Amino acid sequence: MGSGNALSALGLNETEEDAYRALLQLRAADVETLAGRLDVPTVVAAKLLAALLERGLVKMVGDGVYAGCAPDLAVVNLLAGRLDQLRRGYDALADLERIYRGAQARHGALDGTENVTGATAILSRINQLYDSARAEIRMFIRPPLMEEDEPGGGDGPAPRKVRRRSLYEKSLLDDPAAMTMIRNCASEGVQVRFAATLPLKLMIIDQSVVVIMDPVDMESALISEHPTILTLATGMFEMMWPTAIPAPLGTEFDRALPSEPGLSDPDDRLLLSLLLSGLTDQAIAARLGIGLRTVQRRVRDLMDAAEVDTRIQLGWQASRRGWVD
Repeated sequence: MGSGNALSALGLNETEEDAYRALLQLRAADVETLAGRLDVPTVVAAKLLAALLERGLVKMVGDGVYAGCAPDLAVVNLLAGRLDQLRRGYDALADLERIYRGAQARHGALDGTENVTGATAILSRINQLYDSARAEIRMFIRPPLMEEDEPGGGDGPAPRKVRRRSLYEKSLLDDPAAMTMIRNCASEGVQVRFAATLPLKLMIIDQSVVVIMDPVDMESALISEHPTILTLATGMFEMMWPTAIPAPLGTEFDRALPSEPGLSDPDDRLLLSLLLSGLTDQAIAARLGIGLRTVQRRVRDLMDAAEVDTRIQLGWQASRRGWVD
């Protein structure tokens, strides 16, 4: 295509760079379209797409459909591993940025936001974003589960010293496969908590990009870098996290508990609800019209019934056994 090999500093050969430039201009293409654009066999185009996908230069926007990643992110990520050739990489960046922004403007795309369709494409993008994390990953996980709702959970090391917080819907406690996944994630250092219900599936990467999935439609996801959407998503997560019930640590996680009916005494259910909402013993006593010592005694009785030693463990067991809604 006559562009030279400006990205050789990043490990791309001339054919791979031509394919990347073509995808930036096309905005989205399948294997056949790219093969026609480059005038190469489809098997060669498929190998080029696989190589670019592995390097993080392209992304799947639909099953079998690919688009070039924004050069300001993709190229800089490659540069991180090739610091001795920074100058040549940044020389190429300006030209690629111009091509990409021009294609976006021509096609009228919403800046910083895109829809991805198809379960395969969604999982590919989720794993790509997960691997790109530098500081923190925050997630809402609720049924129905996808094949890989917790990327990397139990299947390898966490991304470079990345803090991971996952908030699960309580109903997953009754799903053995989900519990295995949650246990594996906890063993990998993920901070796990549970909420009664979650409004949607969510993944926030480094306060820079958010993936939002409809709780029912498994074939569509919204991926956005838009500041307003990020603010709303992170605000919702941080509002729910402090009031969620932490998962127990160690062997307590592995103890199998049978499903049990709710507490027979409605006053105990109310007391537990007030306790889990964060009220002090004194405030609970005032709300229920009983003495402080009575509250403390009844909490102790509930801990004995749940066979736990701390109030945090009581909250976990109450949620697990269905003692609170």
